[in-house]
Amino acid sequence: MSRLKAYFLSTRPQFLPGIAIPVAVGASVAWHDAAAFHALNFIITLFAALSYHAGMNVVNDYFDFRNGTDNINKNALTPFTGGSRFIQRGLISPSRTIGFGAVLILLGSIAGLYLVLKTSALLLVIGAFGLFTGFFYTAPPLFLAARGLGELIVGLDFGVLTVIGSYMVQTRGGCSLNALFTSLPVSFLIAALLYMNEFPDYEADRDAGKRNLVVRLGPSSARYGMVFLAACTYLGVIAGVICGVMPRLSLISLLSAFVFVPGVCGLFKNHDNPRRLLPSIKSVIITHLLTGLLLIISNLF
Repeated sequence: MSRLKAYFLSTRPQFLPGIAIPVAVGASVAWHDAAAFHALNFIITLFAALSYHAGMNVVNDYFDFRNGTDNINKNALTPFTGGSRFIQRGLISPSRTIGFGAVLILLGSIAGLYLVLKTSALLLVIGAFGLFTGFFYTAPPLFLAARGLGELIVGLDFGVLTVIGSYMVQTRGGCSLNALFTSLPVSFLIAALLYMNEFPDYEADRDAGKRNLVVRLGPSSARYGMVFLAACTYLGVIAGVICGVMPRLSLISLLSAFVFVPGVCGLFKNHDNPRRLLPSIKSVIITHLLTGLLLIISNLF
């Protein structure tokens, strides 16, 4: 494998749509509310978000190497679980990994600061919070993922804050209830993706002291957490429409339940069999993507 390809794959590109979708959702809400869309600012926002996300993925791999989580994880490794494994396979050294992550975060920060100057200082607060929580997601001394806060933090960073931040860029610092309500299903679904991925990693996370919610609850009890996240996802959309905050067309996003529900059922059946969880993981990824696209459509028409 070439060095360039190794560096690219170490960013875990299969998860990058997780940040691209909320950026696009925020821009679509701005179009619905204020007929505002600035293409250059959208591109810069997307670049900043992707750079941040890719950089945090790389940094988290480094700290999961340091805390031993990925080193001892031999169970049901897939493209979506167990980290990138590039340090473990000797393809990228630990020092180069953290250095590459820092470069990506720096690039995202430069783009973000440009957007702050163009819009609002509140965007700086959002970016700083994302940078702080993203770094300390696995980094000591906070190690937020080990304190049962990882799902909440990821939901906020990749849902509410990204959607509202993207909206602010397009509206020059504005905000709306539509942006807030529309961000909620995105938040719950990205939290659900993280939560689902914790099931096949359960043994390694437990042994390494990474006490996320699945480790704290145990796989059998933790299954019901996915039902909670699914319910919040769709009830949030329904509530937003009933309250007159979100456009009625937003209800088309409920169609993604036909993908999500089979994935949840698969989790209930295979929660203790990591090797059979890949279809459920894929279902959550597709649900997040599909729900986001349907919400974008509902705001454009």
